[in-house]
Amino acid sequence: MIGILLISHGNMADGIKDSVKMIVGEQDKFESLSLNPGQDINQLKTDIFNCSRSLDSGDGILIFVDLYGASPCNASMRCVPEWHDLGMNVRIITGMSLPMIINAVCNRESLTIQALAKECIEAGHDNIQDAIANIIHPNQAHNEDDY
Repeated sequence: MIGILLISHGNMADGIKDSVKMIVGEQDKFESLSLNPGQDINQLKTDIFNCSRSLDSGDGILIFVDLYGASPCNASMRCVPEWHDLGMNVRIITGMSLPMIINAVCNRESLTIQALAKECIEAGHDNIQDAIANIIHPNQAHNEDDY
């Protein structure tokens, strides 16, 4: 089973984890970490590394972070050499959203980590919609110029 770790500024990761539990039930190999005000980035990196090791059952780990290039992402990226040395298969996906995480927990036993990462990114893209425009113009394709 692919392990899943959510990391965010503040309580976002905990909130998404709680929402996943509400929608699809309790999950194994599924954890969240938060970066709180004043927290040392080196401690976050240590927490990420330790948590990732506990989530690894040999099938890999997907780490979802809230923002590309921000502290949770950067702390995760600092673990890459150690994961590599241990032979761990880890992917870091930025722009975490609830649809991405639901996709991950529901498909992690049937897909490779590479295929699952791709599906989660697609789920993130597919779930960004202008809901009212979809109702007003249900058969009209939208392009970037519409926004």
